[in-house]
Parts: sequence; structure tokens; C-alpha cells
Amino acid sequence: MKRIAIAGGIGTGKSVVSRILRAMGYPVYDSDTEARRLMDADSGIKDVIRREIHSGAVTADGRIDRSLLADVVFSDEAKRLRLNEVTHSAVRNDFAEWCAAQAHPMVFVECAILCESGMLRHVDEVWEVTAPEALRVERVCRRNSLAPEQVLRRITAQSAEYEALLGVERLVIVNDEVTPLLPQIENALN
Repeated sequence: MKRIAIAGGIGTGKSVVSRILRAMGYPVYDSDTEARRLMDADSGIKDVIRREIHSGAVTADGRIDRSLLADVVFSDEAKRLRLNEVTHSAVRNDFAEWCAAQAHPMVFVECAILCESGMLRHVDEVWEVTAPEALRVERVCRRNSLAPEQVLRRITAQSAEYEALLGVERLVIVNDEVTPLLPQIENALN
């Protein structure tokens, strides 16, 4: 089975590429969605969030206050790295189980922090989705109802990942709302 990562920073359009691939019949594992699911289900991860990230980020009934958690981790690099550390192992294990259950000879994993998460070691190929920063900020502000400063903090928090990707052999998919996506994806599949 060939495993291909769909990488790129926030607002580049990884999810758009993933939706196109799903429509074409390819299985796609969404790391962010699965990380949220695993965080919600894992009391050990919640304990770390409560003790080491922010005591109020897990409510009395055990739900994660994602808005508060995001504010904390995107303004404190050490806490962001700690949160990522406790979730990455669970996501990698879940991805391996998911792959084992797939019948298709080619699968994809959408992952914003491919290098930092250690997921790079679990894929055979990397597709990096790119877009101009101003467009990324606009997309995320519109999608998540965030202020531009909040989005820029998230982009800055991913800068080490961007630098790490520069050292990885990858195919670049431009998602600038000018260059057609489908032909780029079709060419990458061939």
C-alpha cells in the first residue's frame, strides 16, 4: 500500500485537496479530526491538558474547551509542543490501524505538522499544498471567525514545520485560487 501525506500550513487548502481525492474514491485519513476524536476519548491526554497546559481547558464534565486550548497553545510554544507530544503517538497508532483496514492500494493522510508529528516516517510520498500568506489568513479568518492576528500566530507556530518540509522531497500543489487544482492532482496521481 502506498501512503501519501497531504501536508501544508493552516489555510493552504489541504482539506480541499482531501475532498477532491475522496470524491475520486481514495481513502483519506484526516489527522486533525482524528486527533480531536482521540483527545476526546483519552483520559490520559485530558489529564495532561488539565495539569500541564491549562486547568480550565478541560471542563468539569470532561469536555475540552478547544477555544481556550487553542489560545493557550498558540501563544505558548512549550505548551503547544507538549500538547502535540501527547497526541502524536495516539494519532500515529490510529493511522497504522486505519491503514491496515483499507483495501485501496493508495491512501492519503492529511497532516498539517507532518515532520513535527513524526508522521513523515509513516508515509512513502509527500504532497505539499501551498498558498500565499494573505490568502491563507483570509481563508482561516472566514472559516474560523478569527482575527488576522490569531491566524498569523498560528502560521508563526507552524514555521518550524515549514522549514522542515523544505528539506523533504515533495510534490508541490499550488492552491492560490488561480491555478486549477484538479489537473495538478491528476498529474500527481500518474
